[in-house]
Amino acid sequence: MGLMDNIKKAQEAAQEAQQGAGGMQGAMPDAADMEYAQLAQKVAQSGLQGTATIKSIGETGKVDAGVNKQYAIEVAVVLEAGDTYDTTVLQNLTGDAISSGHYEVGKRFEVKVDPDDKSKALLFGLAD
Repeated sequence: MGLMDNIKKAQEAAQEAQQGAGGMQGAMPDAADMEYAQLAQKVAQSGLQGTATIKSIGETGKVDAGVNKQYAIEVAVVLEAGDTYDTTVLQNLTGDAISSGHYEVGKRFEVKVDPDDKSKALLFGLAD
């Protein structure tokens, strides 16, 4: 699942929450879900580009307003501008994305990073 799919799902969840979404499956979006949607929009528009190598991955126990589980993905980031550092990406992923084998230790992803807070980032596609 790519960044744009994550953005779309987050936006749909936020819109449904604003409309009262009585029949929505899963939990109602909370402040963290709204923050995730805002981060996704921000990095899609103005994020710093680079690559990230997965160092570890695990479920956080949180499920978004749809059916995606949230994962804490520890990564080593290398930005195009040359900055290198480690951070933990919190990203909502489908079961299909996890079972694809793409989200494993050592896999490299394209990453976009919040230019105002480089600790906040999203993975959006395999780099290799």
